[in-house]
Amino acid sequence: MKRNNTVMDRVFVALVFVFLYAPIFLLIIFSFNAGNSNTVWRGFSLDWYRELFSDRVIMRSVYTTLLVSILATVIATFAGTFAAIGFYGMRRRKRNVLTTVNNIPMMNADIVTGVAMCLFFVAFFHGWGAFAKWFNGIQALVSLPERLTMGFGTLLIAHITFNIPYVILSVSPKLRQMDKNLVDAAMDLGCTWMQAFWKVILPEIKPGIVSGALTAFTMSIDDFIISYFTAGSSSSTLAMTIYGMTKKRVTPEINAISTILFCTVLLLLVITNIREARQEQLELRRRKLPTATAAEAAQYASRPTSRLPKLLAAGGAAALVLCVTVMAGRNAGKPVVNICSWGEYIDESLIDQFEQETGIMVNYQTAESNEALYSLLKSGAGDYDVVVPSDYMISQLIEEDMLEELNYDNIPNFGLISDRFKNLPYDPDNKYTVPYTWGTVGIIYNTAMVEEPITSWEVMFSDEYAGSVLMFRNSRDAMACALFYLGYDVNTTDVGQLREAFELLRDAKERGVYQSFVMDEIYGKLEGGNAAIGAYYAGDYLSMVENNPDLAFVIPKEGSNWFVDAMCVLKDAPHKEEAEAWINFIASTDANLANMDYIWYASPNEEALESYPDYYEECYGEELDPEVFEIMAPSQEILDRCQLYLSLPAEIRTLYNDLWTELGI
Repeated sequence: MKRNNTVMDRVFVALVFVFLYAPIFLLIIFSFNAGNSNTVWRGFSLDWYRELFSDRVIMRSVYTTLLVSILATVIATFAGTFAAIGFYGMRRRKRNVLTTVNNIPMMNADIVTGVAMCLFFVAFFHGWGAFAKWFNGIQALVSLPERLTMGFGTLLIAHITFNIPYVILSVSPKLRQMDKNLVDAAMDLGCTWMQAFWKVILPEIKPGIVSGALTAFTMSIDDFIISYFTAGSSSSTLAMTIYGMTKKRVTPEINAISTILFCTVLLLLVITNIREARQEQLELRRRKLPTATAAEAAQYASRPTSRLPKLLAAGGAAALVLCVTVMAGRNAGKPVVNICSWGEYIDESLIDQFEQETGIMVNYQTAESNEALYSLLKSGAGDYDVVVPSDYMISQLIEEDMLEELNYDNIPNFGLISDRFKNLPYDPDNKYTVPYTWGTVGIIYNTAMVEEPITSWEVMFSDEYAGSVLMFRNSRDAMACALFYLGYDVNTTDVGQLREAFELLRDAKERGVYQSFVMDEIYGKLEGGNAAIGAYYAGDYLSMVENNPDLAFVIPKEGSNWFVDAMCVLKDAPHKEEAEAWINFIASTDANLANMDYIWYASPNEEALESYPDYYEECYGEELDPEVFEIMAPSQEILDRCQLYLSLPAEIRTLYNDLWTELGI
């Protein structure tokens, strides 16, 4: 019986380890995949590791992460250590109250802390602006900046703030273990308090300080949520960058950086365990000294203590700080442009090219949807220069006076934009925008999982493929699918029609038609055959079909949405000239050709669109499939069956939000 229990225990432990580490091993394996899929093996390659170290966005986020983590650790360790000593010197009742207060941030949800700090910074900067205007108005000797924005400074303050409690928590137990009379005895013998601190207190609490510093460093490296709400538009940590990269698919490049992080942590654990084992051996030897002979004790005491490991560690840390500081200093004083667009919506080589040609540094971040972008802007957390919203959201931003009029003299490439993309309803006077891409919405389906070709929006609400259907996770697109199916105008303001469309969505959700509501997660689900059907964008379908040739795309017979995404400059953008330089660069023919080839969305640049088939043949040595080009840039006949989204009245937008909340997404 005992033997059987032992076997079962081992099997159980083995299953636990397989469950924990199988996904990590799979991630490591696919980091060496020659293709860009996590489900289809294309052969062994180190290309993704090479791309990782040449990726400017990732490397810049690594520098930011290391610099913030090191500075926050040093400052938080210093402040937390002396705070713990201060707590130690208080009476028990006061100490207990402050200890409880100190523990609250550690137990509090990160999202609450992140939102609270974001709101604090926004409120402070608003008040600072009013104060600076008043102060500059009453004197001319000192000029205070009237505009403060979130960035590296707010990110660092946030990290220091949430790290200090962990340091206090680590140092306090060591102080309680220390004999209180030691400090008094040292001072009775003539030490000052600072001398007693260095000679008596510090050696006693050093293990707690080291533990607190390691915890603080780990928390800073790993943090995402608080950083997301406090980094602003000019800074991005590694966690934020990885999150932005995963909005469409987990590429082998993400696998590569995750593999490096895993191996680094594993190496640190091995080194730590070896060090602890050696310390335990030394402690055992010291305990044997009282029973050892005088000769053995003398021999042990005379052994030299190697300082090489400490010197190497100190030298390595100093070199790391120096490298990170130098890299950060190289970017100081450079002109900057802060951009927010969608995930995998640009050929990143264009960013490098723009930086080389202009000397302007690009901070590029992504949003999940138009609604998410709007929320980010309204919260004050997104202090961007350039945004790339869709047509209906542009109308709303103009209506709310959130966009700056463009100086088209600085954007001569606007003349290359086709006339059919000018004077559209979202910007009828061409004051605020330069079109970026255009395309259509349709249904993507797996022909190996769907029996007959799809022709109607009905399949998005039918039980036929229940549990294998993916619906948009944004209210405007999801409601549009229902409105098209019901035969209503996609821009209707009729409350009855909107509620009917909502009921159609809710009923399908309750019947289990939808596997999930998604945005860019649709990539992995459809490419890997984890879902059969999904409503999404034509350009993204062309990216997916490269990894799963069983996928097909259709614009349903009831019609669909055709859209234009355009580049805009936000009101009072701090880098307007740099923003217009970026827009002019992206509007060029060469940039549009490179972008079309990378993201598979059609260009509004007439010259680029017409010459793309030739460009494709020149790049790949084969003709572009006419069906592919028709999906990318559909004919006018198809566009005539589609509608642009228009900006809806404020009360209808509120109804959309209320219905979406009621749907529980």
